[in-house]
Amino acid sequence: MAERTPNLNTLVGRHSGRDFPGHSSPRPYLHPVRSLAGAMLTEVAPEDHPHHLGLSIAFADLNGTNFWGGSTFTPDGPAILPNHGRQVPSGWTDSPTEASPTGAAGTVVWRSEQGVDVAVEQRNIRCFSHPQPGTWSLSVESVMVPAGNVGRLEVSSSAVKGRAGAGYGGIFWRFPAPRSQPLVLSANGEGAAAAHGSRSPWLAISTTVDGAPVSVVLGQGGSLRPWFVRTTGYLGAGPAVAWSEKAVADAASPLAQSLHAVIHDGLVDTPTQAVELLQHHPGIPALSPPDRTP
Repeated sequence: MAERTPNLNTLVGRHSGRDFPGHSSPRPYLHPVRSLAGAMLTEVAPEDHPHHLGLSIAFADLNGTNFWGGSTFTPDGPAILPNHGRQVPSGWTDSPTEASPTGAAGTVVWRSEQGVDVAVEQRNIRCFSHPQPGTWSLSVESVMVPAGNVGRLEVSSSAVKGRAGAGYGGIFWRFPAPRSQPLVLSANGEGAAAAHGSRSPWLAISTTVDGAPVSVVLGQGGSLRPWFVRTTGYLGAGPAVAWSEKAVADAASPLAQSLHAVIHDGLVDTPTQAVELLQHHPGIPALSPPDRTP
């Protein structure tokens, strides 16, 4: 029997980000995201990257504005420039549905460093129960269109500009610093190197919090984007919108993103286990069982 539906407000902290300095590209974010046992699975403004804000949506370059925070990659290397935008949430309400009794939805306006509205986003956060004990599910969904007189949206990344492997940008999950080497699994094999840049239908990250194993299994909705995965220096992951080339959107073809997570108190150490956990998430398409051939 499925557990009672988790309460979004007790498992996920929601923040506007308005109190952060401009060079952090202030934005709404989720923190803390916790397991049912209470393990904290997000980190905000760590010393290594003060502009990393829990579970948030950010781009290194959207129509020329840095909505990621920190440095901007230039032909001469990374540089701090006066080009940081901010995301302004408005009209947020709780949005319970029959499928997801707990959730939240609202508008986010992406505003440039000059105060010009670049994009308007509809964001939806949903929380689900899960039949596996010690487990619950989370979805973050986003649809963006150009604002006002902006003709189209162009998303770029440091990788597009020449920094190899730095295609980050989109929905991004910053984990706390792990006490030991995390276990990363994907359909491409074990390890961050196998997952990084892959279009695996799923990604599993297992780490240890307060001496106990806890795992997050991630899946995407719609077309699969390459995964950005990093375990050296910090632990973070998310689908990359502009992995190797710019992504373009307009009013007729919005920029849609989604990230679906299963949060599990325990170790996920096989592809079969990861897929089985994710299969019970109502927000993603059915997954094929992992290949068991040697």
